[in-house]
Amino acid sequence: MFSYHSHSSEYRINEYIKSILDGKSAAIISDAGTPCISDPGVSIIKIAIENNIKIVPVGGISAFTSLLSVSGLSGNTLFAGFLSNKSGKRKNQLKDLYKNQKSIIVIYESVYRIKECVEDIVNIFGEKTDIVIGRELTKQFEQIIRSEAKNILDFFTDGSILTKGEFCIIIDNRKSKVCEANAENNSCKESDYDN
Repeated sequence: MFSYHSHSSEYRINEYIKSILDGKSAAIISDAGTPCISDPGVSIIKIAIENNIKIVPVGGISAFTSLLSVSGLSGNTLFAGFLSNKSGKRKNQLKDLYKNQKSIIVIYESVYRIKECVEDIVNIFGEKTDIVIGRELTKQFEQIIRSEAKNILDFFTDGSILTKGEFCIIIDNRKSKVCEANAENNSCKESDYDN
């Protein structure tokens, strides 16, 4: 077993590649998330490709892919990652996603901002927008809830969803909606859903 980090040298990569070319098998294993997705292991993959080494993916424990696989949703998907920790900027990012991404949208959110983020989703995407929320995925206290946005917000208030751990949120923004500017808060409201 050998460690590899973003600051590891190219010499180390070449050692791994040489071992593989000499007939050994190798696996990249990450201690958090799926290897090579926002991960330094991608440098090894690039050099392996240049050396015509066969690469076989093995499903990891990324919150994004884990939640999506049990969401019951399929279609064009956009992973937006963590949005801004500043309220105004986060709202603008959500408005941009609402207007420009008619797809399944996946975001991450911290325990410290999760309720406010869901409130923003209700106000921008609409109360009836279908969302799936996952908490502590693949861990002992995993929780996955699918419902309309307003119900999800209520679940935080009544304690059905604990504000502990990291959150992954899937927003189904594929239905036809019209964004109407509200004079007081400039939020978007749902209207004109397709069946």
